Amino acid sequence: MLEKSNKTDKKEIKKQTAKSPYMSEVSGIERMSFHDLEAKLENQVIAQLKEEFPGIEHSKSFGLLVDAVVNNIKNKDLAISEKREIN
Repeated sequence: MLEKSNKTDKKEIKKQTAKSPYMSEVSGIERMSFHDLEAKLENQVIAQLKEEFPGIEHSKSFGLLVDAVVNNIKNKDLAISEKREIN
């Protein structure tokens, strides 16, 4: 019973993420699967960091920086989504 509920929750989360205005604005794409959207966002973050800080991709902590930026974007998106649900 719980397993079926989790599958439903995951589908709902995917739908909400794909429709999220912040993620759409950041990625420029309206509907994508969660994993596709996350991969595209990560690629955009990497490209932007490389553009702004040439050579940074050779840093030992580059992966952690990318993860932190992606996490911050996702947290902002979540906060906006929660705020919309309350209103």
